[in-house]
Amino acid sequence: MSMHRTGLRAAEAVVIGGGLAGLLTAHVLAPHIGRVVVVEQDRLPEGPEPRRGVPQSTHVHGLGVRGLRTLERLLPGFTRELTGAGAPRLDLAGDLAMRTPHGWAAVFPSGLDFVCASRPLVEWTVRRMVRSADNIVLREETRVTALTGDASSVTGVRVRTPGGTDDGPPLTADLVVDASGRGSPVDAWLAGLGCAPLPKETVDPHIGYASRLYRVPPCHRAPWQACYLQGGPPGPHRGGVLAPIEGGRWIVTLIGSGTDRPSTREEDFLPYARGLADPLIADAIADAEPLTGISGSHATSNRRRLIRPGARLPGNLLLTGDSLCCFNPVYGQGMTAAALGAALLGECLTAGPPALAGLAGPYHHRLAALTGTFWDMAATADNLLPGTDGPAPSRSQRLAARYLGRVQSAGTRDPHVHLAFLEVLHSLRPPSALLAPRIAFRTLTARGPAQGRPQALPQPPVPGPAPDRLR
Repeated sequence: MSMHRTGLRAAEAVVIGGGLAGLLTAHVLAPHIGRVVVVEQDRLPEGPEPRRGVPQSTHVHGLGVRGLRTLERLLPGFTRELTGAGAPRLDLAGDLAMRTPHGWAAVFPSGLDFVCASRPLVEWTVRRMVRSADNIVLREETRVTALTGDASSVTGVRVRTPGGTDDGPPLTADLVVDASGRGSPVDAWLAGLGCAPLPKETVDPHIGYASRLYRVPPCHRAPWQACYLQGGPPGPHRGGVLAPIEGGRWIVTLIGSGTDRPSTREEDFLPYARGLADPLIADAIADAEPLTGISGSHATSNRRRLIRPGARLPGNLLLTGDSLCCFNPVYGQGMTAAALGAALLGECLTAGPPALAGLAGPYHHRLAALTGTFWDMAATADNLLPGTDGPAPSRSQRLAARYLGRVQSAGTRDPHVHLAFLEVLHSLRPPSALLAPRIAFRTLTARGPAQGRPQALPQPPVPGPAPDRLR
């Protein structure tokens, strides 16, 4: 065993936050670090139940194709656990009825599988699999109040338990990872060490959600299993998602911006759904049995902390997940970004550096590059919405948005183009793949009628032929 590996096995790490990013971080640390303590302010539920610390957990969550594959690589058997709990496994283009402002996307067997599961089931499954490591300790109902150490190195965290008026003994650590999420108080923690707050970039489209669960009607027959109605000009900015999840249920999330955000009033939900670009979702839920009340959220801004070269930051303090970069949840990037961030940390630990004290620099540099594509896609799309707070969209962003509209329009007629769009949307290919000569030619020369609206039929129609795989 190398000296580096021996030193790490004697080290201790503290991960702040027991959500998806924190659990996956603990999992990749466990083979390298002697003891990993996950500090979580919530009492974690015994089953797949929503919890206070994940306010988005009652809304639709999209575990993208790349995110699912990454989680399966980190936690072998993860997909089987989800489907074994009743989460449906769908084809991204064959089972999802997707309507963009340009029409209904082409339907065909894409070979891109994804699993429709509630956020509580995803997190509970990860938690059960991660807790099997004997050197991972979960400290529930414990809140981190400060970091200990100085501007060059942290030595641990101060914590407080329920009912405590003073901090207890600090938890010592050779490495601290902030995975506490969108509301992370890391700026205050850094100020306590004498560090300047990290600069932030924010794009807030003022989007709101309203969601509820329904029982899938036994008489429901349609050529689709999930539906995504995307808002935007020339139609209304309203959107909606209907997805099947475990337990024979539908989760329905309605989306709107500015003054047209959906409310949580019972009498408003179905009428709002009828105001979407197509009544498909409204027709599906009109006679379905509601299983929950309506939950809402307005915490949908895109925000990232910028860690520039030379920033005064402890070398053994890492930021990951939403603590570093969070996105408008409508794009379904958060869980994928959390999984990729954990996988990247595992790579950094396997390759070096020789000491934990030097880990922050290379990790943040690589993580920023990794999440930069997610940021560009989400922030550019939101920045073009009326009423968005953020930097004015650049000429290149406007051109990119115009070309993306052409891609979506072509995707109503051409499965090759729609497949390329889906692969970019699910982070399997970079956005530049949409500019590849073959796709650009098909995009700019697309002709013929757009695919018609999916109809509720006794039997689903046979999808069109699958396009050749893009290389």
